[in-house]
Amino acid sequence: MRPVSLIFALATAASVGGCARHADVAAEARTIRELEKQWVQAVAAKDTTAIGNVYAEDGEFLPPGAPRVSGRAAVRSAWAALLKAPNLSLTFASSKVVVSSAGELAIATGPYKLGMDAKGQRIEDAGKFVEAWTRVNGEWKVLGNIFNSDKPPT
Repeated sequence: MRPVSLIFALATAASVGGCARHADVAAEARTIRELEKQWVQAVAAKDTTAIGNVYAEDGEFLPPGAPRVSGRAAVRSAWAALLKAPNLSLTFASSKVVVSSAGELAIATGPYKLGMDAKGQRIEDAGKFVEAWTRVNGEWKVLGNIFNSDKPPT
């Protein structure tokens, strides 16, 4: 092989091998929205196993006015405590999902509505959330989520 041909062949092989995967970001965003629907259904069913499985093993739940909850088992326990609230209702759905071009990370934001009975009265809240999603063995998992109320502090 001539030196110029060898250099061209090596350069071509290096550029092809170095290409990053480009994901179908619209399809990945739809997948995340579908996973959120399943998550909301798991909350309604008080299925802490399904809720915990939404999170990565090292995932974090960052509820307002409470300490950081780290790790799937701890997250599952935190959700179990939340689900004990009488007549709990929770809905949320992303209004925006941004997926990295490689399809390995995503950020989702949107509104939530939360209701529960406490101390003899109904408490209703509305606010916003942020979720960080990551790929784990080809599946989307929540790396962390945080939410806060739209109501001013009392």
